[in-house]
This record gives sequence, structure tokens and C-alpha cells, in this order.
Amino acid sequence: LEMGADDYMLKPVQPRLLLAHLRAILRRHEGQPEAVEVRQLQFGELQIDLAARQVCWKGEEIDLKTSDYNLFVILVQAAGKVLSRDELLRRWRGIDFDGMDRTVDVSISRLRKRFNDDAQEPRKIKTVWGRGYLFSPIAWEE
Repeated sequence: LEMGADDYMLKPVQPRLLLAHLRAILRRHEGQPEAVEVRQLQFGELQIDLAARQVCWKGEEIDLKTSDYNLFVILVQAAGKVLSRDELLRRWRGIDFDGMDRTVDVSISRLRKRFNDDAQEPRKIKTVWGRGYLFSPIAWEE
């Protein structure tokens, strides 16, 4: 429940009780506006079609490995917000950062190369020392 669940039940579950719980959940959510699912994101010449898992930059499709694509989408969806390695690893791979894991750094490096972002002074995917990484939305408009 602390992690966001609405309800829980212990087994064995009686069908009548299960139905009562389901009706209560539906009543709580009745009349609430449905969340609109964003299917496409755009920053300048960068376009991401989430449904098709397609990334286009400057009119060309960018072929990304599945893991790099997943990390890129996490960064893009948090545009303008610094995400720590720990947070990125949790969202990306479902694991905690142990202080030694370099997979985030390696993937960020590959993403920077794919989008011609200078590794020494990155502008599109910035390193915020001591905090994490930042997808800079305004850098894609240049």
C-alpha cells in the first residue's frame, strides 16, 4: 500500500468479497478524468514516437539498442529534471545503484555519440556532477 497499491486481499478470496472490493475501487475512480497517454514527444528536431518505439532526429531515424532506447525515454520523459544514477537504474533496470555499476554511464556515452553531443561539454544530455544526468530540452532546438 505504501508503494501505491489501492487495496489488497488475502487468499483464499471469496468471489463476493472480491467483487465488493472491485466495486469500491471503481467508485473511488468514478468521475475522475482519464489520464491522457502521451504517444509522441518532440524537442526541436527530435521526435519520439512512443507507440512505434521510433526516434527521429533531423529527419532521420536513429537506431538505438533496446536498453539505450529505454534509458533515453526515461530521460526524455523527465526533461529538465536531474535524475540520479540510482533513480535511473531503478526505473531502467529495476535495481539499486551499488556505487560500482557503470551501465548508466556507458549507455549515456552511447546516446551522446548517436546525437553528436560533445562528450567533453555535453549540452543535450548533461552531467550534473554529484547529482546525475539531465536531458536538456532547449539544447535540441538548436
